[in-house]
Amino acid sequence: MDSQNVLPNNKLGKTQYLNRHPELKKFLPDSASESKEHIRDWLKRYNVVYVKPNNGTGGRGILRVDILSKGKYRYQIGKRKKVFDSYEDMYRSMFPYLKERKHLVQRGIRLLTSKGRPFDIRIMVQKNFDGDWENTGIIGRVAHPDKIVTNYHSGGTPTPVPRLLNDYLDPDQVEEYVKKLNKLGLEIAEYMHTGYPKVTAFGVDIAIDKDLKPWILEVNTRPDPFIFKKLEDKTVFRKIWRYIRANHSPLPVYKGKKKLRKLSYGKA
Repeated sequence: MDSQNVLPNNKLGKTQYLNRHPELKKFLPDSASESKEHIRDWLKRYNVVYVKPNNGTGGRGILRVDILSKGKYRYQIGKRKKVFDSYEDMYRSMFPYLKERKHLVQRGIRLLTSKGRPFDIRIMVQKNFDGDWENTGIIGRVAHPDKIVTNYHSGGTPTPVPRLLNDYLDPDQVEEYVKKLNKLGLEIAEYMHTGYPKVTAFGVDIAIDKDLKPWILEVNTRPDPFIFKKLEDKTVFRKIWRYIRANHSPLPVYKGKKKLRKLSYGKA
């Protein structure tokens, strides 16, 4: 447990806390602790599930598991894909990725795509100088062509949200839809702060399905601000960075080739 918070600061802990909210839980995909039985049962129900490390960043270690036609099974991690004739064979192959640390299994949401590549949305919500929660940034993340995750540090492409939504909505509808996403992000941050009172910045990851329903994939308590430097509007990142420095918000830690590397403050 993070000593700064009253609840476990991991994927499952945050998901369980969101599930207590009568309205926000409507936007949550089913999630539970990973087990052989959970994966098998949820595959029968949803055909695709994601298996995620309970503690992890940057999309590393996430597996996508599918039921294919003719009773075959497939999983993908990174760029590696494997197909099996039985669930038992598949799980036996997956197990080395799962045994070292705790995972959760989450219902797979079939994301909207841009040029055939799935994308999701990152909403940044921060405490401002007055101590109020404020939406400070929103950006799309388009998955690498050969990967299942959209994370920037795993090869995802940062993209303005209106550009992604223009394929699905009229221009006037796009603006209204983005407002709704920001409103949802703000509601999530305000609620999550009651369980994680020392957190001053939340990064809310939202999936959008074919019916344009938003789904809460994850809420990050150490969101990476640097993806917002990729936006043409540089004032977005500058505001985000001012609030980070004012609040002394912790920055994410990424695993390098030899050791963990923590992003440091400094000139932006």
